Amino acid sequence: MSGRLANYLRRRVGLQIISLLAVLTAMMQLLELLDVTTDILERGQGFGGLLYYAALRTPAELALALPLAVLLGTMTALNAMSRSLEITAMRISGMSLLRLLRDLLPVLLVCAAFQVMLLQVVLPQVELELKQWWAATAPAEPTTEPEKPTPPLWAHTRGGAVSIDTFSPDGRQLQGVRLYAQQAGLLTSRVHAATARWDGRVWQLEDVSELRIEATGVRVIHEKVREWPSNLHPEEVLRLGLPRPYLSTMMLADVIAGSRVGSQPLSYYQTALYRSLAAPLGVFIMLLLALPTAITPARSTGGGAMLLALTLGLGFLLFDGIVAALGSSGKFPPLATALTAPLLFTSIGLWHLRACESL
Repeated sequence: MSGRLANYLRRRVGLQIISLLAVLTAMMQLLELLDVTTDILERGQGFGGLLYYAALRTPAELALALPLAVLLGTMTALNAMSRSLEITAMRISGMSLLRLLRDLLPVLLVCAAFQVMLLQVVLPQVELELKQWWAATAPAEPTTEPEKPTPPLWAHTRGGAVSIDTFSPDGRQLQGVRLYAQQAGLLTSRVHAATARWDGRVWQLEDVSELRIEATGVRVIHEKVREWPSNLHPEEVLRLGLPRPYLSTMMLADVIAGSRVGSQPLSYYQTALYRSLAAPLGVFIMLLLALPTAITPARSTGGGAMLLALTLGLGFLLFDGIVAALGSSGKFPPLATALTAPLLFTSIGLWHLRACESL
């Protein structure tokens, strides 16, 4: 009998989470499409372009909406079951709120696995596809107005710092490349190349001018073509233009170890690494904060409990975002950045759960 109750509970909560996840994602999709529809149509992409853009943006919106869908779906499902006295019947049969939490763990695991798949596998790929497609379909700039200079893009590679003026939509051709080599903290050479082309193995620098600082003085070297073996690959070039690129945990670890190119400070990647490992805790915290809505006093709609759960859930997202910003800027230790909000709101959720259990 307890197995049937648990399955019924999971089905009610799971279906409500899925429904709200679809609604929240659709709302975000609609608002974003209203903002970019004109740009897409001006690029000559038509209705197919709108659908393609929506498909590439959907994974990011799903990942963003999932924690809130878990919170809203759990508390609305439990509140409805409480008002229909289903929760009361379960509690009379001996089911506590902690037992309720245990029975909902399979739903939690499915949500966490879905979130991990989005963050670790899907988003790093579709982000590059969207970046490449958006750059490739950009309309030609009018030639009547002078072109505004854009700041170069910087990257930290295995061979030193690199700046790039512009790059092609597929990231396989670079313009205005400058390579800076250092030894013992001192600049030893600066290489400037008019263009760089990726041949599938290394970069081929063209029209190369190198300023080499030696013990005997400064030497200038000119070459028409030079190979540049580097861990900077075309897909990494595309990510240089993104202010906050989606990187999997393995990608972040590679950037920190120096085997993958990065354009942000080291503190950003360290914070992102720990946060990627702690990300599944978010859906658990949302479920935990929503559980007390199952305790609805007689002749009450449970609006107060739902408002409190919503306030705590939004407070968790806000506080976590503030701490993440501090950690990314290097003002807060990376590990503490990832764990401060989850530990604090897990403690609040467990304390609130125990307090409701005694009612």
